[in-house]
Amino acid sequence: MSIPYTSEDFTTPRAIGESWIEYPFIKFGDNTSKVYHMRCMVNKDDYAPIALDTTMASASNANVLTLPFSADTNAYFVGDYNHRVVDGVLLEFDRQFATIPNTNEEYPGTEFFTFPGYLQKVIGSTITVVSDSYNNNVSTFVTSSNHNMVEGDFFNIAYSFIENSITYNLNTLLKCVSGTSGTTIKADSIIASKNLIYSSPGVQISTKIIPARDAINMPSNTKIINEYFLPGVSTGITNENDIPILDSFKILSSQSGLIVNDLITFNLTLSTIPNAEQYFDKVNNQEYLIKSCSINKYKGNIYVRQTKKIIAK
Repeated sequence: MSIPYTSEDFTTPRAIGESWIEYPFIKFGDNTSKVYHMRCMVNKDDYAPIALDTTMASASNANVLTLPFSADTNAYFVGDYNHRVVDGVLLEFDRQFATIPNTNEEYPGTEFFTFPGYLQKVIGSTITVVSDSYNNNVSTFVTSSNHNMVEGDFFNIAYSFIENSITYNLNTLLKCVSGTSGTTIKADSIIASKNLIYSSPGVQISTKIIPARDAINMPSNTKIINEYFLPGVSTGITNENDIPILDSFKILSSQSGLIVNDLITFNLTLSTIPNAEQYFDKVNNQEYLIKSCSINKYKGNIYVRQTKKIIAK
């Protein structure tokens, strides 16, 4: 059994051979963000922590006899951890310095989100149907010019027919099925089984319709953006309250400023922020909407702002 004694050699912490450098975000390809681990020993009665945010500019700054790594003025003291008494008199601990990490992004998968409702929108043109046929529950329409639609596109057809001496004038939203191209449109519909009236105004189709919908909760792909700040060091950030929390996506009435569920647009007097045109641009560009934003501690006084985003639908 060893006899405990106090060594004058350990009045200042010594960094021992188990010191090492951690690269916490190497999975993102980031090999510059670091956490320095100094495994230190000191007489337990001589132990004293240093001030958070002290830089690892020198052994004196780090309060160790010698640095086990090259000095790094961009690494800041974030705390001493895993204290352990050895032989009753020595204190072993992990003195850590960390750089402010680079921004990184994670892609955790899909989540549900309530996307806004909107009115029907025509993004194509109106063309004339010159003939039709019906077979196996599929209506085929031949148009006077190329309709530029493909399977999955929606269109609106305005048509008339007579049944039991009654004339019906109808508008119906249909979806293109396989076989749609050029001047041929196919749809799962019984419309062409009727005797359509081709005299004026004839059968008209509005192409490339975005159907109206109510606000809908459905899944979409997400990503998380992690941004790091050290108050007093990061530009414009004096304390943690200066780190801005980003607003989650919402639809606002341009008149009242209140949150609403549906987009209003298409040259109407009433509108929303964003309006439907702006929102459809986001959908077409697969733009991310902010779902949530939070600020948490990373290490020491370094904070991480986590912004979760979801692709517009």
